[in-house]
Amino acid sequence: MRFNATYLRFLQKPTLYFVTIGLVMGCTKKEEIILPPVKVNVVKAIQKDVPIFEEYVAQVFGESDVDIRARVEGWVTSVNFKEGSFVKKGDLLYIIDDIQYKNRVDQVRSQLTATQTEMVRAEGELSRVKPLADMNALSKQDLDNAKAKYEASLAQVRAAEASLENAKVEYGYTRVYAPFDGLVGISNFRVGDYVTRSGTTSVLTTISSIGAVRVRFQISEREYLRLTQMTTGELETAKKNIQLIMADGSLYSETGEVDFADREVDPKTGTLTIEARFPNPKGILRPGLFVKSRVLIKTFPGAIMVPQRAVMQLQHISRVFVVTDSSTVKAVPVETGPKSGDGWIITKGINAGDRIAIIGSASLTPDAKIEAVEQKWPENSPNQ
Repeated sequence: MRFNATYLRFLQKPTLYFVTIGLVMGCTKKEEIILPPVKVNVVKAIQKDVPIFEEYVAQVFGESDVDIRARVEGWVTSVNFKEGSFVKKGDLLYIIDDIQYKNRVDQVRSQLTATQTEMVRAEGELSRVKPLADMNALSKQDLDNAKAKYEASLAQVRAAEASLENAKVEYGYTRVYAPFDGLVGISNFRVGDYVTRSGTTSVLTTISSIGAVRVRFQISEREYLRLTQMTTGELETAKKNIQLIMADGSLYSETGEVDFADREVDPKTGTLTIEARFPNPKGILRPGLFVKSRVLIKTFPGAIMVPQRAVMQLQHISRVFVVTDSSTVKAVPVETGPKSGDGWIITKGINAGDRIAIIGSASLTPDAKIEAVEQKWPENSPNQ
């Protein structure tokens, strides 16, 4: 039997082969990789009184928003205000062509004079007839006729006086004045436009009183029922502490108070309209502005809070990762309450001052070593 030369040389050196394999395995074992601790953001659980708010989309209205309407027909001959400016009560806003109304006053005044002259003549006739009738020099019929003429002339005088007053009133309507102090809007008519006393063409402009404003918002039936379950004290506190969040996210400096709730829930939307009144000393709030009303629902005294991103939820179970003294993390089940801002109230499971790891997308197991990166929370709190 013949053997391959290479195979024979292999059989002659078995010890060298196994030593080589052993060296390779030994080197592999020594080069095992040990991962460094994972850097994890860590915050401290805080304890403070936490107010819970509900926010609703709301709209601003003036304390009084009044359409200024024409009460006579005619051509606009003068516009005496600057649009968008503040006006005082009694300021002249418009003049409507008054010629026909002035002529009407003169005409009715002449009619009044004629009826007054007729009344004086009838009164004189009655004064002449009455003593003669008393002496039977004239018949009772003559006396009755004289009295009837006098009373008819007196009625005509009163009717003419009333007509004159009406004519004067209409003549006065050709001058349109501001009914109160306020902010005047855009004029719907210019000089030369024709206005009427009815329909949409009668609205000249709108004036709003904005020293204080009304803010309206709607709450759902469920929210309304929740409010009815609040105590009297909680409800009064909520009614007197309405806040406004402006469109840029800033908080309005003045606090409002609820004026009233509508008498019914709107069957079309299932909501109840609430109106609150806000001081507006700087005139920042204007009619039509959209804001958010923030209502204080309840205050949790001495509540434990952590960031919402620190709470891990799986179905109905919530937990946080607490950093231990040995720089490891421990999963702790917790019970949660309401959310406030970017925080979450924890009602059971941890204490104030506990160091909470914000795991995020990191994959960690309990007792895994971490490198804690201390973070400030909330953002406006002093450095920890």
